[in-house]
Amino acid sequence: MANKGSEVIWIGKRALERYLPEAWVIKKHGWPNQQAWLLICLFLILIGCGPTIESHSQNKTNSSAIEFPERTQLGKMATALARSQRGQSGFLLLDRGNEALAWRLILADAAEKTIDAQYFLWKNDPVGKVLMQRLLAAADRGVRVRVLVDDSMTDPNPEYLAEFGAHPNVELRLYKPFGPKHESVALRWLDYVKDLKVLNQRMHNKSFIVDGSFAIVGGRNIANEYFEYPGPFVFRCRDLMALGPVVSSTNAAFDLYWNSDWTVPIEEVVASEPTDREDQSQWSRLTRFAKDSANYPPGFFDIPRELAIQRERLEGDLFWGQGRLLVDAVPNLDGAPQSHRELHQTSVELGKLMAHTSREMQIETAYLVLLEEGLALLRQANDRGVNITLATNSLASNNHVPAFVGYWKQRKEILATGAQLFEMRPDAASERKLFTPEELAKHKTVFGLHCKTAVFDRKTVYVGSFNLDPRSVNLNTEMGFLVESVDLAKAVRGSIEQDLSPGNSWQVVMRPDGRVAWVTTQNGKLIFETDAEPMVSKKRRAAADLLLLVPMDSQL
Repeated sequence: MANKGSEVIWIGKRALERYLPEAWVIKKHGWPNQQAWLLICLFLILIGCGPTIESHSQNKTNSSAIEFPERTQLGKMATALARSQRGQSGFLLLDRGNEALAWRLILADAAEKTIDAQYFLWKNDPVGKVLMQRLLAAADRGVRVRVLVDDSMTDPNPEYLAEFGAHPNVELRLYKPFGPKHESVALRWLDYVKDLKVLNQRMHNKSFIVDGSFAIVGGRNIANEYFEYPGPFVFRCRDLMALGPVVSSTNAAFDLYWNSDWTVPIEEVVASEPTDREDQSQWSRLTRFAKDSANYPPGFFDIPRELAIQRERLEGDLFWGQGRLLVDAVPNLDGAPQSHRELHQTSVELGKLMAHTSREMQIETAYLVLLEEGLALLRQANDRGVNITLATNSLASNNHVPAFVGYWKQRKEILATGAQLFEMRPDAASERKLFTPEELAKHKTVFGLHCKTAVFDRKTVYVGSFNLDPRSVNLNTEMGFLVESVDLAKAVRGSIEQDLSPGNSWQVVMRPDGRVAWVTTQNGKLIFETDAEPMVSKKRRAAADLLLLVPMDSQL
């Protein structure tokens, strides 16, 4: 007969299997000893006692995108610009942070009926505050504002979101909220672990739609680092702004997520709703902040925001092509997808493109951790004679060390597929030019790659939220624009090639002795660095070495 300790351990095993269905630690290393299991059981007891909130809600009113968007000022402009384009959509490449922020502000200022924003992350920093104030100003004019934010990266005390959502013309919902608000970070993440199988699947989508007529989709979240504000970490990002037929499916995708079971109104999540006085005080602070040019880096505040001034530029800078939105279906409460006939599974569609590329493919991805199917697609493309270029972060530029470790494990295997491989430098020259020496010294700025972009056969372009990693394929929901346009492809290829140039990236190569080498140029000479990951501190390298022991590839 088993003793009490054995019974506790057996119960702990069953409980762990419930909360960690994949049981990846057990598969890799076997069962822990009895002392370890007692600690696990204590942990499970603690999370069982922790307060929780519902990660889904049906206690809300469904709503949909604007009807007759062509009747608005923006709708009329979009119609006029597309009139001679035979059903094609127009796309503006937003390659730099100041332009990407400026166009969001321009559109918000021009809004007459609706603004719909969907993001994985919305910080309470200068970029977050400026955009929030613009949406509140639109709401003051009577514009309906809907904002959907994934809860995985929100503050444990999201008062700024609650006060924003308290405006009578603003609705703010969280996707799969978890953990008690206004409490400790530890309790919040205990709740996450309690329902890991559900809460581990996040909404990574990023879209900004105004009057149902203009849409911005790409890799930027709403935070300083994604718009190239001076700071300790700055991301190289890319968006596309679209008008024309493709915006209709973007509207439908937003509605699908907005009305899904997994969205919860902010007022159901926070411990207490802000008072009218607190709301008014925050809105006044945001207005003062947004009107003060001192809160903008050089080259941001002085961009003309009048739509009439920008229209001329649009006419010359738009790329026209057949565009469609790739977007993943939303999981339902019973596990079945909430589908729509215009929706596509992003990873499947991109896999098809990789399988049918005949000439070349260029892919930039912040995180590069390939499943076996992805590696097979690269081998097959190489066998067909396809020129493959992959760009990702180095250990020195990566903001997510576990993701780098997953890539690190298979880097030689990726090189063996025949792909040319590049890693971003943390001191990328083209990025440093955006800042003064004083700004770089003050923040000790590190640059990282956050683009999720691909060009296939010099004619098909993808710009969106999808990384080449297991999380984007199997766990997160993703979206992006897929465009057939030789001219847009040429512009994006040029941008990628600049990112890959010496001084911005290292080319990673395999030496005859089997060692990896990083190649760059300095004063016109080729430089090989082979002893270790370049420009990495001992502390960071030690952290990566330690993470090599953790079996977490499916979560990356």
